[in-house]
Amino acid sequence: MKTESTETQIDTEFLKTLSVLYVEDDEEIRELLSRFLRRWVGTLHTAVNGEEGAQAFHEYHPDVVVTDIKMPVMDGLEMASAIKSTSREVPIIVITAYSERDYFIRAIEIGVDQYVTKPVNTDILLQAIHKSARHRFHKRDMEKAEKLVIDSLEQTIGVLSRAIEMRDPYTDGHQKRVALLATAIAEEMNMPPSIITGIRLGSLVHDVGKIRVPSEILSCPRKLSKTEMDIIRTHLEAGYEILEGATFPWPVARMVVEHHERMDGSGYPKGLKGEEICMEARIIGVADVVEAMTSYRPYRPALGIDAAVEEIRKGRGTLYDPQVVDCCIHVLEKADFKFWD
Repeated sequence: MKTESTETQIDTEFLKTLSVLYVEDDEEIRELLSRFLRRWVGTLHTAVNGEEGAQAFHEYHPDVVVTDIKMPVMDGLEMASAIKSTSREVPIIVITAYSERDYFIRAIEIGVDQYVTKPVNTDILLQAIHKSARHRFHKRDMEKAEKLVIDSLEQTIGVLSRAIEMRDPYTDGHQKRVALLATAIAEEMNMPPSIITGIRLGSLVHDVGKIRVPSEILSCPRKLSKTEMDIIRTHLEAGYEILEGATFPWPVARMVVEHHERMDGSGYPKGLKGEEICMEARIIGVADVVEAMTSYRPYRPALGIDAAVEEIRKGRGTLYDPQVVDCCIHVLEKADFKFWD
């Protein structure tokens, strides 16, 4: 073990806040390095092999794990793999010799964060601990900040939704049900959680432009004339104008203006085709059709889920995205999914 003076760029106060787990089967090395680490980190836990290390990790939840590789019972990489399977964000630093090429490749595959070569340079080890922990805490702080932004955006969406509800309770209920189905479809498609959040929020205001449509047309108890339908259709551009200036991390304005576009270009307002329509809008578009057909309208009774499924199945690939249709039908076939009373 090589001991050198600690570099000034290391934040010693930060190190004192850390909990570190050190796993090493060689008693002499373990004692020497443990004495050194206890001078710098807040709390140090030790273990003599990977099995004990894994147990200690789940008991103490350290901020950083430092481990040798070759150990009896369970080696360091087996332990690292077990830890990463449940706590991916916890940094693991392995101590390895240059000759241990196969172990080094395994470490990369497992997702080990850093490695320190033997003989151990204590200054480099401290830097590795410091850097790994800083990166983890920075990532955690960024996630917290992102959550605050998302919460703020959800509140903004909630305000818009309540404004719609005050003017037209039917539209508000429709948007909420579309949001439930669109979210479920996106989950069935295994889309990333951040994208699913955007789809849910976009769905909640996809008809926000109806604020500009006269209420007597929205609640008309008969089938609308062509002129009245043309007025209804203006809610897409109106919604886009309301939302286009907002700095959402998702294409909410596009979801609003494109959810009546169709794969073959027969939709409106722009007659977009296929990939020209954002995927979020394709998902909301299918959910919108299903909800509309299964809900009561002032000019007709609810048509039922079977009719809605038949409609999207018939339009699969021509009007509606094939993958979205398939996932929507899978969702609707699940006994535990209901978005209507």
